[in-house]
Amino acid sequence: LDITMPVMDGITALQKIKEEYPSQKVIMVSAAGQKAKVIDSLKYGAADFIQKPFDPDDVAAVLAKLF
Repeated sequence: LDITMPVMDGITALQKIKEEYPSQKVIMVSAAGQKAKVIDSLKYGAADFIQKPFDPDDVAAVLAKLF
């Protein structure tokens, strides 16, 4: 789930997902320079985050850790 999205920001979307599906694992994606928003997303229940631009190996490592 990207932190910056049109219509609804990713943190709000994350909160709605976690309210409806508390056990759902959500991985946030953020661009450099959004450290405060990454911290907020972890506080609201994100399982992990991946920083853009991302390397496929980083994505694989996060997925392997969570699943």
